[in-house]
Amino acid sequence: MIVTKLSSALISPSKVANLLDWRKSIGVVMGLDITRERIGIAVSEHPEHFSEPLALNSILLQDRDSSPNRSKGIAKESLLELEAAVRKHHVCAFVVNWPLNEGRMGEQCGKVLQVLDSVMDQSNSVVTRKRPFTLWAKCAATSSSDSVSTDEWGRSPVFARAPVYFEDMKYSSKSVFREESSTDPSLVAADILDDYIKTNWILDRKMGKATTPKKNKTDYFFSTHSVDEYNCEKACLQAALL
Repeated sequence: MIVTKLSSALISPSKVANLLDWRKSIGVVMGLDITRERIGIAVSEHPEHFSEPLALNSILLQDRDSSPNRSKGIAKESLLELEAAVRKHHVCAFVVNWPLNEGRMGEQCGKVLQVLDSVMDQSNSVVTRKRPFTLWAKCAATSSSDSVSTDEWGRSPVFARAPVYFEDMKYSSKSVFREESSTDPSLVAADILDDYIKTNWILDRKMGKATTPKKNKTDYFFSTHSVDEYNCEKACLQAALL
């Protein structure tokens, strides 16, 4: 399979931690929360600085009066805002919120990949191989450590679970998703960064040090081939990714 630009910039969570360790003096990691309408952004220095993730102003994906037939990715004007934020804060890598639903990937995950793909297509100064990204879900700490047994045909009981019902739930053949939350996506991005940092570093405030564990049990990694196979047109993941 031919590796796309998007998958070539995807690395594991521990590699982003290593990258920030190398650039702890000036490097910053940026958190992204991509929703249907906006991109929430937050930044964080190396945890050895003991500073909290800073939520920035979220960015509108498309102009409110833009044509319905316009690209479903990111508008050029919005991309310029994102580029400016990356330059201003000396971003060295991205931690992107991976919106799993009951531990499964669906339309919202496809939207994340679609927007990232659009960013890479239009700009070579945001997400690149030298400024990579990783996908992070707050359930990462439990999903990787709690192994689920499969039968001899590779079937897992996880896929037989019914999703938890909530008001105004919408169903489709591809996904189950909530309506757009009223929560500022930049606050979500900051929360994701905070969870990522606390998971990937051991913080010792008395000694003033932040160290990464020798073996990161939560270093779950998404296959680059799976990223290449998402359905861009419908903004959802193919069954092979599940």
